Amino acid sequence: MISPQRTISKFLFLSLLISLSHAAAAGQGTREDDQKEWNDRIRREKFDLVLPEIMRKNNVDMWIHVMRETIPDAFGAEDLGSTSGVFVFTDRGGDRIERAILGRRWGDSHAGETWRVHWDTRTVEECGAYDIIQDPVLVLQPPGGPETEYLYRFKGLGDFVAERDPKRIALNFKQDFGPYPTTTRAQDGVSHTDYLLLAKELGEKFAGRIVSSERVMMDYIIRKVPSEIDLLKKMRKDEDERIKKTLADIVPGVTTSREAGVTVFRRRGTGVSQRGRTQGHQNVVIQGGDIVAFPSQGRYAYVLRKGETEPPPDIKKLWVEYKKIDKILAETIKVAITPRDIVKDYKVKFEAEGIIIQDVQLHLFKTRNDFSAYTEGFDPEKTHLNIDCHGMGKGARKRKFENYFGPRIGSNGPEWMWDIPLPPIHHFVLEYFIYMPAPSTEHEDQYLFWWDHEQAFVTENGVEYLSPSQEELYLIK
Repeated sequence: MISPQRTISKFLFLSLLISLSHAAAAGQGTREDDQKEWNDRIRREKFDLVLPEIMRKNNVDMWIHVMRETIPDAFGAEDLGSTSGVFVFTDRGGDRIERAILGRRWGDSHAGETWRVHWDTRTVEECGAYDIIQDPVLVLQPPGGPETEYLYRFKGLGDFVAERDPKRIALNFKQDFGPYPTTTRAQDGVSHTDYLLLAKELGEKFAGRIVSSERVMMDYIIRKVPSEIDLLKKMRKDEDERIKKTLADIVPGVTTSREAGVTVFRRRGTGVSQRGRTQGHQNVVIQGGDIVAFPSQGRYAYVLRKGETEPPPDIKKLWVEYKKIDKILAETIKVAITPRDIVKDYKVKFEAEGIIIQDVQLHLFKTRNDFSAYTEGFDPEKTHLNIDCHGMGKGARKRKFENYFGPRIGSNGPEWMWDIPLPPIHHFVLEYFIYMPAPSTEHEDQYLFWWDHEQAFVTENGVEYLSPSQEELYLIK
């Protein structure tokens, strides 16, 4: 027989679990609501402040962005709020651009036997950023008649465009700003079928006014607004409290890099036999002599060996090299200057410091997945440096993403990226790889590796970090 006390205890325990579950769900809901509010605020701010400027700068009075739910479109999902529909922005004069969502836009539905589609369309309907929103289409089993999707995809768009009579229509396809070979990071835009269907719907008069939207889209992406800065600083503050608790909890010889969520840097050599002595994303047990890092936040610590009370001379020197390099880049990267001119400037400064700038990143590595492995042209007397300060994506995104569509400071990517002047409030990463010689009797051509990937903004006042720069190397006992 079960005692009444045991029954009561079991009931109380279950009640506690249910309460904790509800509290966790409520907390998650609050965080998601807060995230949604930030997203909507940023979207409205960019439409109000950025859209008129970039459309007029590029002499475009209508911008059409076509999205299909089965084709990945990070720009549509994050910046516009959906991955389905035809988004039309029209400059009708004044200080505001008209925003409309037309065309085939799938509603909240699921058709498991047909297209397996399930998309949330509520964002664009609730964000308060759009003036005209066409009802979404419910995905159902298609009828058995002669109609096809091609008859409906852009139905009514021709009349909408004719009423506004745009002189120059930007459409999402790339013409000059193509991605570099073999990349999968960029989408080229509408399919040829969509282009033909759209042109047919618009008619010869307006189809002849279509140009690539790549410059409009790039200018829109790289221009940031105040609410994005506020959000990123808020996110960084939370992360800093967390690159502190993590470092304090590390137990050398016990904690793994994966458990701590850190990257570990170690001494290595240029020979193939040194493979694995330094690692980037591998899971290793953290040991004395390691450098543990949160490169995306610019936070670093040294794990003291037994008997050490401070880092050895080569680690101290590496820290000095890192701070020197970071300072030169921060002083050189400025608004309204092209990456090509920035590179010319910092090359002179680094050469004066005896630092070798490597021009092509891919030539340095044995494989692209082991960026810490230096294999060619190593000079055991000088520090080597490779730089790739590329843009970052929209701050309101739940997961930050790298943006390679815009100015890119360094030697990577297509050359067109080097000739785009940095816009005001340019959000980017100070990313670079340091290879500092550290002679050893164990192996020849030994070096210490360092990777920085810290987010920053460049404004009229220069480079600004999301949080104060780390001035001293943290120590872990």
